[in-house]
Amino acid sequence: MRRQGIALIAVLVVAAVMTLVGGILFMGTVGDLRQTRHTLQTAQARAAAEAGLTYARYAMEAARPAIKSLIAPKMNLSANPATEWILPEAEWGSIAAGIQAILNSNYGTLPSGAIDQGGASVSYVVTRFRGHVRARDSQSYLADYVVISTGTSGTGSAGGVRRVEEKGVFEVQLGRPSLSQWLFLVNDAGGTGGFFPTGSVFNGPVHANHNWGFWGRPVFKDVISTSDDGAWYWHLSGDGCTGSSRVWVRGDSRPPCTVPDFQKGFLRSQPVIPLPTSSLSQQRAALGMDPSNTSAPTAKEICFALRLHNPPTKNCNSNPSVPDGVYLVNDGIQVKGGIYVQGNLNELVVEATGTGQQIYRFTQGSNTWVITVDYISGTTTVLKNGNPQGAYTGVPNGPAPLGTGGPTGQIYVTGTIASLRGPGRTGPLPCGTDYPGSSDLCPDHPPPGQIRPALSKETQLHITAVGKIGLTGDLVYECDPTKATDPTYLAGKPRCALGAGEKLSTVLGVMSQTDNIEIENSPIKAPDNLYLWGSYLSGSPGKGFTVENYSGRGKQGKLRLFGGLIQSTDQLRGTINPSGALTSGYMETYDYDLRFADSALAPPNFPTVTIFDVQKILPTPLSFREF
Repeated sequence: MRRQGIALIAVLVVAAVMTLVGGILFMGTVGDLRQTRHTLQTAQARAAAEAGLTYARYAMEAARPAIKSLIAPKMNLSANPATEWILPEAEWGSIAAGIQAILNSNYGTLPSGAIDQGGASVSYVVTRFRGHVRARDSQSYLADYVVISTGTSGTGSAGGVRRVEEKGVFEVQLGRPSLSQWLFLVNDAGGTGGFFPTGSVFNGPVHANHNWGFWGRPVFKDVISTSDDGAWYWHLSGDGCTGSSRVWVRGDSRPPCTVPDFQKGFLRSQPVIPLPTSSLSQQRAALGMDPSNTSAPTAKEICFALRLHNPPTKNCNSNPSVPDGVYLVNDGIQVKGGIYVQGNLNELVVEATGTGQQIYRFTQGSNTWVITVDYISGTTTVLKNGNPQGAYTGVPNGPAPLGTGGPTGQIYVTGTIASLRGPGRTGPLPCGTDYPGSSDLCPDHPPPGQIRPALSKETQLHITAVGKIGLTGDLVYECDPTKATDPTYLAGKPRCALGAGEKLSTVLGVMSQTDNIEIENSPIKAPDNLYLWGSYLSGSPGKGFTVENYSGRGKQGKLRLFGGLIQSTDQLRGTINPSGALTSGYMETYDYDLRFADSALAPPNFPTVTIFDVQKILPTPLSFREF
């Protein structure tokens, strides 16, 4: 019995020890699991915090429209930007506080779904806003920033929390942007006499100083703004609204009849954007002179620049008059400017060969000049009525060098251009004239193959006329900027393929100094479903982009404008019935050339606005720590 009792006690002791060891092992395993879980959640929290910093850098750039609205009223527009700060020093403290408030109010939490595991909150401190660089057409300012991003993962005491801090400097760049940076810019949008209806589509920045008018559901895919406190909202018979045909609304809609699709907001009471109308700098550019000198060249200067001085036959000192004609500005050997036209033009045809040559065909009365720009050989030749007039090294292309002048893609006409067009179409397009309906059968990009290109891949051109410019045909590029990386498109257009680091620079500007740019009806009628690429400017008071006999020419499908339109007064370009169907003229679609954003690309010697704008905000991180 004693032995059995001892054995039983031994078994119990062993069992107790095993239980104790098992418990210890179990507790260790649970602890290890908890530690592993905590480590994982801490790592997730750290990743979330770092994602918050990335978001903060994005936020500083994305807040540009709000920062622009903050800064614009504080600008001293009478200051000399080369010697004085456009943003007065007395405002620097309030600007820093305002930027800090904008960031904390609008960008303190990451968007839903931005982080798979956990979340993050961000706080901003902005101090020491100060001047950095002054110049004639631009200024930059610096501010110090501190961003603290708090990342979390899990819940309760077991959750992870990590904080990271970034200190840096961000630069606010101000400049006078090219007018071409807008998809649509107008002083008077004409809303008292017409409207943008359902079917109108804008996919870039648009601004009207005054008198927007809407009906139905026009689509604005980017920011739309006005200097007024509201806009005209129309209604037509049977559209569900009652009351006056147009009502001034200090808001975004007039339901149920007029509810525009403002996808990025409708900003009201914004600063007025004055439209410069002078083309004098374009004249000097074409003559090979300094385009930044906006004084009018004298008759003697023009005479000498065109190499007309040839005593005793012609003496520019005593008789500086310039005969009508087309002049390639040169020194007898090299191209030294652009193309200068004295008098009116019956027609200007712009044609790309597709093999690296650009052809300009000018008709004035009974005379025809053909100027061929060969980008492959770097030469330019001139024919008049089929007879050689000269061959020169260099090409008239691109912007004129500031301060000196030089070869430039500037055509300057002292009179009018009755007909401006590309080389024409090879056949009818695969779309009709009904809207809604058959006009939609043609794509926006690339244009139908029947439309021959006007501008060669290399061409950067600005056509300026003192008087009216009539449009009678398509104006498109050899290479579609929206397809520059599309393998299928490039397979059929190998010349459009870009090398490493190369950017497509083709661009067109068309500007009338004192009159309208008009889509013609007679004697030459512009075609149905018209494609116009480039930036078009008619800024003289009361002038704009018109369609001749818009209400009686018959329906012509869509006007597809790719680039931008700048006018003093918007004009009617078509008519619709109460159901929104096109009855005459064109239905308009406005497609933004993204290369124009922030004036990264502009037609040569194109006018800029007179006021300063926030061009870029560039954050630069300087230090990082985790705590």
